[in-house]
Amino acid sequence: MGVRVLERSPRSVRLTDEGRVLYDAVASGFAEIAGALETLRRRQAPATLTLTSTTAFLSHWMVQRLGELRRLLPDVDLRLHASNEIVALRAGDVDVAVRYGKGPFAGVAAHPLRDDVFAPVCSPRLGVTALDDLRRAALIHIDGRRIPEPPPDWPRWCAKAELADLDTRSGARFPDSMLAVQAAIAGQGVAIVSLVLVADALAAGLLVAPFAPVLPGETYHFVCAPGLEAHRDVLALRAFLENSMKK
Repeated sequence: MGVRVLERSPRSVRLTDEGRVLYDAVASGFAEIAGALETLRRRQAPATLTLTSTTAFLSHWMVQRLGELRRLLPDVDLRLHASNEIVALRAGDVDVAVRYGKGPFAGVAAHPLRDDVFAPVCSPRLGVTALDDLRRAALIHIDGRRIPEPPPDWPRWCAKAELADLDTRSGARFPDSMLAVQAAIAGQGVAIVSLVLVADALAAGLLVAPFAPVLPGETYHFVCAPGLEAHRDVLALRAFLENSMKK
């Protein structure tokens, strides 16, 4: 090239200024090639996908559908990661997530799955069928809800139902929705919970949602790590979640 890129001394070799310019350009090019190859590798070869979501979503909704999902993706080892905190997504570590909230979610590709709604539910054994029945039923409360905001609790629901004389302070209190749902199934009272999360319990007759109104929640989103948006198995998993959550 007619350009001197190295300077030699008796004990070392170092780049000239021109050599440094050439090195930076070559290094950048190789880095881009490596990144492109990694993207292609991700698109062509997943054997394992790790999905993270809240403990409530995984236990109430996802676990019941693992058999159907394995039939759809027989060659994929789907692993579940439960966390009530937002987990950073990185291909090959934690690949995809079902997140709950308004969005947008920075640094990831996100697709809405379904809006959530909340309503009172209870065991059919309680015989709660009308609003007046709530006056003799035990209320179940969930403390510590961070989303949605404002929380779907008994005072807010009673205001919307125009039920002014119900004692919304009485009843059992639980730290999370999982315990509240189990208490409701066991006939311990009436709880205001996500109808998405208890869809299977409602379909099986373990719970009933005897009356309106419903309270709006947030939105479930399918989220994936950068570079995985076009992966065939990620697309199949996303389509499965979209179709299943609409039922």
